[in-house]
Amino acid sequence: MSALLTIIVALIVSVAAIIILTRYLNLHAFFSLLIAAVICGLITGLDTLSIISLMQEGFGLLLRQIGFLVAFGSCLGMMLEKTGGMEVISKKVVNWFGAKRSTLALSFTGLVVGIPVFCDSGFIILSRLIPSIASQTSVLPAELSLALSTGLYTTHTMVPPTPGPLATAVNLGLENQISVVMVIGILASIPVGLVSYFFSKKFAKGIITDQKHEVVDVPDVNVILAFLPLISPIMLIAFGLNPIIAIAIGVAFSFLLIKKNSRWPSWLSEALKDAGIILLITGAGGSFGAVIKASGIDSVLKEYVSGSSSQGIMFLVIGFVIAAALKTAQGSTTTSMIITSGLLVPLLGAAGFDSSPELSALVIAIGGGAMTVSHANDSYFWVVSQFGGMAAKDALRSFTILTALQGLTALVMSILVYLIL
Repeated sequence: MSALLTIIVALIVSVAAIIILTRYLNLHAFFSLLIAAVICGLITGLDTLSIISLMQEGFGLLLRQIGFLVAFGSCLGMMLEKTGGMEVISKKVVNWFGAKRSTLALSFTGLVVGIPVFCDSGFIILSRLIPSIASQTSVLPAELSLALSTGLYTTHTMVPPTPGPLATAVNLGLENQISVVMVIGILASIPVGLVSYFFSKKFAKGIITDQKHEVVDVPDVNVILAFLPLISPIMLIAFGLNPIIAIAIGVAFSFLLIKKNSRWPSWLSEALKDAGIILLITGAGGSFGAVIKASGIDSVLKEYVSGSSSQGIMFLVIGFVIAAALKTAQGSTTTSMIITSGLLVPLLGAAGFDSSPELSALVIAIGGGAMTVSHANDSYFWVVSQFGGMAAKDALRSFTILTALQGLTALVMSILVYLIL
């Protein structure tokens, strides 16, 4: 068997193993990635000790680069959630846009809140405001749910410090260029958000939700203090401050939102538990990537990948397709981004991807693939359908199709970034 064929078989079998183990055997992604790394190493001829050594090296290297970022980012999101800052931000944005533009307001809210806050928890909390907003306008609740959910989903997959795009950026060697990834990701998120906004209005027609109208008391939180932990890290990173320091400052500002007698120490403990799970999956993805690199895939495929413009675009499409296949098959956005970036790292040099804008374009392409599509094997799909009061069949014909359109738009934006920058 030729070296090329051996590597292709190793990749196909190991990725298939991840899908089977996570999708059909319900094994945690951490263990699935480790098993896939061992399978890939054995097929490519590595001995057991070498595989274990590579896995340890890849695991430790990625955690060293991403550990503080994920931990602080998780704490920031949790503090905004528990103190009520997220709800205050949402309500204020709706007031700014006005009742007639409530759909656009919730789409924009999703884009902003989705940067530091997990889309699942963001939608669970903010969806409580939808019945009240809908009752004050002629807008369908389903339209507001779709706009909010897809807005959250956009920056969740395209803008650090959310773990998926953050881990992807670090995997691709951009740990010192997170500010560039953030700025480009935010700019690329705008067209994706506009697509979700316009099609939310279209796909919501005919969908009847069963959300109950209840009075939701928005916390008594100062608006400036609510925005400060969210905006300050973004601005500081955009101006070149170390992302770890910038997000830590955001966490520090979030303490200004704490009320007396609140249980904030338990909030931080909960956030760190969430971060721990993410870091384990990310580290396991690093292990898998290290074994792939050691297989010699870069030298074997170098002659098949050139640095021309057309081949560069094809490389973006390949990243998108791999991430989309993994996302659709096993459901996890973060896992699909980690695996895809790990698979493509050995090919970056051969493809001519060496500048920050080019690599940022690849982050966007992989993020777009990881959006495509959210359906019944994705926990977020059920969060949106259940808390949005939609039947599963209605969510499939609206939210699922919307995520496909978002993903394709992200792919187009990645190509434009690659060509222009």
